[in-house]
Amino acid sequence: MAAKQLASSTLGSPSDTYFFTLAQAGQHFATIGSDDSLRLFDLPTVQPINEVKGAHTGLACLTASADGTTFVTAGRDGRVRIWDPRTATKSPNLELAEPKSAGISAVACAGNYVAAGTESTKEGLGDVSVLVYDTRSSAQPIRSYAESHTDTITQLAWHPTQSNLLLSGSTDGLVSIFDANVEEEEDALMQVLNPRSAVHCAGFLTDDQVYTLSTDEQFSVYGLDKTGTAEEEPLPAHQFGDLRDKLDCMYVVNLAQESSLPGPVLAFGHNVNQTLSLVPLQAPNWEMGIRVDLPGAHGEEVVRDVLLIDPSTALTCGEDGHVRSWALSPSGDGQNDSVVAPGSKKAKRNAKKGVDRSAPY
Repeated sequence: MAAKQLASSTLGSPSDTYFFTLAQAGQHFATIGSDDSLRLFDLPTVQPINEVKGAHTGLACLTASADGTTFVTAGRDGRVRIWDPRTATKSPNLELAEPKSAGISAVACAGNYVAAGTESTKEGLGDVSVLVYDTRSSAQPIRSYAESHTDTITQLAWHPTQSNLLLSGSTDGLVSIFDANVEEEEDALMQVLNPRSAVHCAGFLTDDQVYTLSTDEQFSVYGLDKTGTAEEEPLPAHQFGDLRDKLDCMYVVNLAQESSLPGPVLAFGHNVNQTLSLVPLQAPNWEMGIRVDLPGAHGEEVVRDVLLIDPSTALTCGEDGHVRSWALSPSGDGQNDSVVAPGSKKAKRNAKKGVDRSAPY
């Protein structure tokens, strides 16, 4: 099945700019570019609203606050900044500083807490840190874990229901799970996963499962150690191998999750074919659902992020310097049941018939 492109815009950026992350805070949308600008735009037109030039020196990260009212950015200048989308062109609401002025390469928010991961300048223990800030008292981080990774932190994620659990992934090939309520790192480190390759992205699939996607496109699902009774054993690990072979793609963009969808969605691209595709994963075995192609995608350029707005609408951005919106519904109007929703009646009917259904892992 094919999606329909609804709108596209460069957001007034220079021709050599590329966009690499998207975020939504309430009804506001934003992206960050290689020119260090934070740009806000509207839907459905994808037209620019505001631009913060020089939001950081080396702007690297963008996410939404936990309450969905502000945007959070970070960069290689060792700063985390929180922006109100209504007044973003003036100044940030709050600024958090990395104590050693190390560059920040990953951020994640939960409640009043902001986690930040730093870049590596040289490999070795103590060179990179996972920091936790309390925005109510922001002079210094309240947690600093510097012994669990030896290379750049590429991913941070908070547990969806246990707000004290923080996941970190790194180019050192490890994923760590911390209890952020605990100050001492040795005691805070609850679990270490070893995908055996640099981590591109990672996060929580369910309350008791973690996924990892490596830079060489190896996809794995691990059971999270139980935090209740000692007798409970974690769910077994599943190694799905190189997704490029299984999906006939050149690279995997990310694993997109949206609260209104029944499950996560893999986004993957093919530069030669100039396509971007989405495939939902269906619990409990994470089999593939109906594949949806976004024809033309971002041309021959790499797609850097996919943001699912709702079951029928997606945003994409890429190295062609465009943000594009897509209707994922069969009618192309973005209003009917989405073809990326594996729980929909139509998806189930098609799955039984074998219509456009990729083989499961």
